[in-house]
Amino acid sequence: MISNYLTSAEIRRQFIDFFVEREHRFVPSAPVCPLDDPTLLFTNAGMNQFKDVFLGTGRRDYTRAVNSQKCIRVSGKHNDLEEVGLDTYHHTFFEMLGNWSFGDYFKEEAIAWAWELLTGVWQLPKERLWVTVFGGDAKDGLPADDDAARIWAEATDIDRTHILRFGRKDNFWEMGETGPCGPCTEIHIDRGGAGSDPKDGADRKIGVNAGNERFIELWNNVFMQFNRKDDGSLVPLPAKHVDTGMGFERVLAVLQGKRSNYDTDLFTPLFRRIEELSGKKYGEGERSDVAFRVIADHVRAVSSALADGALPSNEGRGYVLRRLIRRASRFGRQSLEVDHPFLFEVVPSVTEALGGAYPELRQRVDHLQLVVRAEEESFGTTLDRGLVLFDQLAQRVANSGARVLPGKDAYDLYATYGFPQDLVELMLRERGWSLDLESWKQAEETHKSASRSEGKFKQAFSDRDLAALRSDVEKAGWEPRTISTYDKPDERSWRVKTQTIRLDAGPTDRRGCRLLLKESPFYPEGGGQVGDTGTIEVIDQALGAMGMRVEDTQRLGDFIIHIGTWHGDVPGQSEEVIATVDLDRRERIRKNHTATHLLHRALKEVLGAHVSQQGSYVGPDRLRFDFSHPQAVTSEELEQIESLVNERVFANAPVKTTIEDLEAAKKRGVVAMFGEKYGERVRVLDIGGWSLELCGGTHVAFAGDIGPFVIVSERAIQAGVRRIEALTGPGAVEHIQSQRRTLSAAARLLKSSPDELVARIEALQAQLKEVKKKEAAGSKADVGAAFERVKKSLASHAGVLGAVLDFPDLDGTALRDLGDRARTLSNDLALALFARAGERVPFLVVCQGAALERGLKAGEVAGRIAQVLGGGGGGKPALAQGQGLRADAVDEALRVAEQALFGPGGP
Repeated sequence: MISNYLTSAEIRRQFIDFFVEREHRFVPSAPVCPLDDPTLLFTNAGMNQFKDVFLGTGRRDYTRAVNSQKCIRVSGKHNDLEEVGLDTYHHTFFEMLGNWSFGDYFKEEAIAWAWELLTGVWQLPKERLWVTVFGGDAKDGLPADDDAARIWAEATDIDRTHILRFGRKDNFWEMGETGPCGPCTEIHIDRGGAGSDPKDGADRKIGVNAGNERFIELWNNVFMQFNRKDDGSLVPLPAKHVDTGMGFERVLAVLQGKRSNYDTDLFTPLFRRIEELSGKKYGEGERSDVAFRVIADHVRAVSSALADGALPSNEGRGYVLRRLIRRASRFGRQSLEVDHPFLFEVVPSVTEALGGAYPELRQRVDHLQLVVRAEEESFGTTLDRGLVLFDQLAQRVANSGARVLPGKDAYDLYATYGFPQDLVELMLRERGWSLDLESWKQAEETHKSASRSEGKFKQAFSDRDLAALRSDVEKAGWEPRTISTYDKPDERSWRVKTQTIRLDAGPTDRRGCRLLLKESPFYPEGGGQVGDTGTIEVIDQALGAMGMRVEDTQRLGDFIIHIGTWHGDVPGQSEEVIATVDLDRRERIRKNHTATHLLHRALKEVLGAHVSQQGSYVGPDRLRFDFSHPQAVTSEELEQIESLVNERVFANAPVKTTIEDLEAAKKRGVVAMFGEKYGERVRVLDIGGWSLELCGGTHVAFAGDIGPFVIVSERAIQAGVRRIEALTGPGAVEHIQSQRRTLSAAARLLKSSPDELVARIEALQAQLKEVKKKEAAGSKADVGAAFERVKKSLASHAGVLGAVLDFPDLDGTALRDLGDRARTLSNDLALALFARAGERVPFLVVCQGAALERGLKAGEVAGRIAQVLGGGGGGKPALAQGQGLRADAVDEALRVAEQALFGPGGP
């Protein structure tokens, strides 16, 4: 549609530069895995990182912003997963171009600039563009947005017949049930070909908002000017905001003259790589084309999430990533006939296509490939077997004449073979069948390991709470702030004034109390560091015993929320209180947090620059550090790492913090954590010039304050991700002393000194090995004698040689050896053999040749024996085994075996 071809990188840059020239601050994309928003599995819109500004709980040092935001939509209200691949414009991962005004410009500028960019810079044909505005809503008592309609008509040269009005469903945007909201204006483009009627856009059945691929939405400009209250009513916001979003993949397809988003230069390199790996060509057939689109989309989504710190797992966002990898793998196997791991080889094409805009992808490509490959290999071990069982299950259902798969059986496929619900439903749709969702849900409820942890992502503070908080703070006339973290890290108490957020009903012992202070010495949870605990006490004794035990501290935008149990009457806003942090606990946390930074640097020095943080826990009891590394850390490497950290502790360098510009800090080598969101100004932690990282937590004043540093464990938690747990200060001393006590006790038991303990253990191991060798030789002799006894005991029963024998001197291993030998004595054989393993009774049953022809089944005989002995037993018709729990019932078990094999008369 435009004369000169522009690449995706050029178009993205033109959008950003357009608004930067109009005094917008460029804000880098927030992580696609929002670490500071428990309401979201993934960032699903460009406005997510500015949510606190719109809610009034946060601020920025700029009033205009522009960016390109990585987004994933796979769950909840915005879930495009099932549509991906089937059409040409749905994605799970996409980029959202957006510009924002926080109480600055409003409708006139937003509309004029949108038109200027689309028709002036990008030269889209004006006659093909349509806009929609809010047409009013009687239920809310809202008039039509005549202002937006007027501005479109007066400030642009759009054809006035192309200005359409729609209701609340299409043109009124709301963040949630409560909170900021407002009318919006959308820009659509007519992609109709030659001969199409340009007036069709106004036809509600086939035109704009009719849900077809001819008229697609490009850009949505939301004018947030109202606040939805708890009772559903709307009140004007004190400040009006602009929130816009333009789907990058869609506008890119239009500007590059493509009918499909997947034909743009964001996807064609991926398709070329998939063609090389599969030997198939995109465009050869609908079945394979769908697979190409699914694979390309899902690898983009997974790569982006992994680069921002997410990991596949069995719950939450990790489960979503696992589903995407398995879904893409399944399409590759069944539609492209690629029966080996290959998705990981598509990852570099993704990082090249997106790495210019999102450098974290290029920086972590090795890690991304490692994780994806491990997931593919894991899924591959169960997929083939699962597909066979699915076909068998479907055949049984088909034989019954039904076309609905029982949910319980389908859920078993998930629990055992990792087939998530959407994958089962996809395979059923290909057959024209459906899934019994009700029985699936019932099976899911009764299953011990549910597929997703929902509670983890529930919002701790509702939009209703936020609206009340914002209103109360405005009435109080003050701005809450934290005063302990940076400027007064060692002071414990301040006289401050309270602001109540919510207290549960009842005069005393209010658990779950949430309190806001005008000034707070408490550090809120963040960056892996747990929140402070302590007390808040009312100063005025005339009010009686009133106070709060603070059990947790959380950040909500710019606010610090203190959570705990309140005793006594509810305080008013004017009461002064003393807020006291548990400083001993804080001190232990500080030691562990500073040590975490030294550990990160030591890991890079010993293992390599590829090491990057994947997560952390910093508490008073210990520190935990997850990092990317493809293999186990050796004991020698762990010693090196531990020694490096302790060297820095002993050097006792000062721990300094400075506030700097983000880009300047990065240029001088300061390490930023993957997945963290940073503003333009950042806090730099400098430990003697050796460790330079961005961090907002609490830290010691000198490295020596950490005390001894001890690594207590190292293990894998995921493919390519390791975990180290360590102790500092008093905790490290206690651990060292405990280890010394254990070592001394072991030395005493072995009548050795600690220094000679290793040699003593090696000598004992050599002796044990020699004893086992002699026992094994004796066992072989015992099995030989037992074999001779079996041969002599065999008797014929209707053409079948058989015997039932007890060998109390043999163990389970020897019994299996005896059984293998005995099976060679005849092609027609029926045997039941018993042994001992302490109080347990191993046994095995053999039925072969004529014994099977007579209807004997070893598995059934073993089951009858197990009923006598307790325990369990079973197997195939020719060979079965088990282990009983009652040695005193062996005589009865022998009789049962004789009757089962040879009839009531016995042998």
